[in-house]
Amino acid sequence: MKKDFRFKGKRPDDIFEAITAMANYARQVNQKRNEEYPIQNMVDAESDEDLFADVDFNSFEKPATIAMNEYEKGNIEYEYEEEEDIIDEPETGM
Repeated sequence: MKKDFRFKGKRPDDIFEAITAMANYARQVNQKRNEEYPIQNMVDAESDEDLFADVDFNSFEKPATIAMNEYEKGNIEYEYEEEEDIIDEPETGM
């Protein structure tokens, strides 16, 4: 079993911001794995043979762990989306 994750880097100013960045990165890692190993193609409908029998999915590191390690190393970059300035137009009295 792997050791617990212990954050060794500089603590973020906003922990919720850091968690959101790591969660988004973990989703990206998981999405990439789903593209590489699509579930619907893992079993051939005409045979009971597993197409990915040689792949040990239990050996894969969890996406959340990968994201935490990458965040700690400073490899995750994120930025805020800028909201478009909403201009209040004066009502026209017609």
